[in-house]
Amino acid sequence: MTSGTIGFSGTSSFLAKGWKVEKESIVYDEQGIKSRLLDLKNPCFIVKDTKGIGVSNTGSCMGTDNTEPGPQVIAIAPPLGPDQLGDPDFKKNYRTKFSYYTGSMANGIASEEMIITLGKNGILGSFGAGGLTPERIENAIHTIQKELPLGPYAFNLIHSPSEPALERAAVDLYLKYGVHCVEAAAFINLTPSVVYYRVSGLELDSRNKIIIKNKIIAKVSRREVATKFMEPAPEKILNQLLEQKLITSQQAELASKVPIADDVTAEA
Repeated sequence: MTSGTIGFSGTSSFLAKGWKVEKESIVYDEQGIKSRLLDLKNPCFIVKDTKGIGVSNTGSCMGTDNTEPGPQVIAIAPPLGPDQLGDPDFKKNYRTKFSYYTGSMANGIASEEMIITLGKNGILGSFGAGGLTPERIENAIHTIQKELPLGPYAFNLIHSPSEPALERAAVDLYLKYGVHCVEAAAFINLTPSVVYYRVSGLELDSRNKIIIKNKIIAKVSRREVATKFMEPAPEKILNQLLEQKLITSQQAELASKVPIADDVTAEA
């Protein structure tokens, strides 16, 4: 038995034992069967009787082998909603209802409206900040934070090798307004800006446990780039940030114990 509802096994003959489905709840037509299969919040009973194969979303457990005459239950699938799929740690880490997130289509195609709608429905969405001016990004931050003060939401941080000032300006805005999740995209190597964003959010709690305030989802298309995000920050960049007094010595020390990114997503 699972959670006091239905039993589940890979063997349908086992599932048939002890279950009863009322004739009135069974459908046999194509549209009716489709509606039952799409009802993910309830179990699905596949039955066989004189009318053929039918489907029902309701059934009762008799406690012992069901020997009463009537439809024979030949298979059962338990309830399985989209909120049950994926890694539960993802939902915990990003405070979402679902273990999904939507990528940040550049130039604001992944718009404020889209991110707000997703967030209000428990899905993490990343605003498409790539290609936008700092002023436009700042306006988007205000709009999204007003509607989603507790999240979930993310913002894109796109690597700008020819315009590093734009990359740094985006990071400064995210730190200024407390944007605690970014999707880092188009990076070939780690830059001081992306490391600064990550490391400046590191601290210790009262139990000396490392707290990571600024989360990074790395959007990558090459294995070697993924490896860099899955490793701690390079010492050379940490020393640069220390010299510029952008991070503390404690943050630099903590940075050696955590990876740059929390998650990696593959981009084809």
